Amino acid sequence: MAEGEAQMFRDPEQAELELKMHNMIKKFPEEVQQRFMAVKVLYDQTDIEDEQEKEFRALELKYEKKYQEIYEKRFQVINGKAENDPKLVEEFDARAELLQDDKFKELEVDICDVSGIQNTPSGVSGFFMKAMLANGSIGSTITEKDRPILGYLENIKLDLHEEGFGFDLTFVFESNSYFKNTELKKSFFLARENVIEKCVGTTIEWNDGCDPTHAKKKKKVKSGKNKKTVTTTVKCESFFNFFETLESEKKETKDKEEAAEKKDEDDSDANEEDDIGEKMDKDFDLGTIFKEDLIPLALEYYLGVIDDDDDMDDDDDDDDSGDDDGEGKKKKSNKK
Repeated sequence: MAEGEAQMFRDPEQAELELKMHNMIKKFPEEVQQRFMAVKVLYDQTDIEDEQEKEFRALELKYEKKYQEIYEKRFQVINGKAENDPKLVEEFDARAELLQDDKFKELEVDICDVSGIQNTPSGVSGFFMKAMLANGSIGSTITEKDRPILGYLENIKLDLHEEGFGFDLTFVFESNSYFKNTELKKSFFLARENVIEKCVGTTIEWNDGCDPTHAKKKKKVKSGKNKKTVTTTVKCESFFNFFETLESEKKETKDKEEAAEKKDEDDSDANEEDDIGEKMDKDFDLGTIFKEDLIPLALEYYLGVIDDDDDMDDDDDDDDSGDDDGEGKKKKSNKK
């Protein structure tokens, strides 16, 4: 890979670490400086890391296709589109027997409320919404206005990109009165693992008065010597902001220009335009949680057997982040 390409696609955190090492070594006494320079370049010259990333990705692609077969069968069952397989039902108890030990009968579990589906002939309505709410990081993005909309969510599909390290998340909805789409997609584009280039989301075709991401707000503005009341549209917190399209370079430049032009306006409006890169990282973190946690463990979250109180905004607040409390947390896909 050419030097320019390496700079473009290098993990920003890794780049910062390398620059710190470079500057530190350059400050060493000359008699020891070259020893560390040699060791550093030995690591820089190796292609092992690139090979490792490619091998991991090839395995991920191979086995994700196998998991997709299982996820499709799960979709059929929870949406009442397929009959329960008697063989699978029989195997349920047989598998439990293999797990039993002396303390099996002492194991206590909380009761999962399924009263809402007791009188339905098939399917598990609200399956993915309940699983999402049980995940601390995802649940914290869901507002009260989002909940009835997510009640129409039938499936969440994952598709890994054959080129690069990106992936698509497709949220499949039953036809509803909130928006015209039946599928909402969020695509993450990564040329290298952990280095997000852009994320592209579906434009949601909201029906009138149904958009939870915006609200009407009245405010008074000066008009000559007088003030008049105008109605403006303001952005609101909502899970559905996840489907915004974000591109770093082009969008950041545009935002900086707009921020300069509007420097005398309300600070909240200016802040809304700031730091697209940070928003991309946040969306990528959330997308990775769907990819590596929510989709494969949806049943566990629905049943409530995973204790997950993590909040994405509290990542930096815990001094004991290396303890057990953080082990279940899914960060950017870094298998190394």
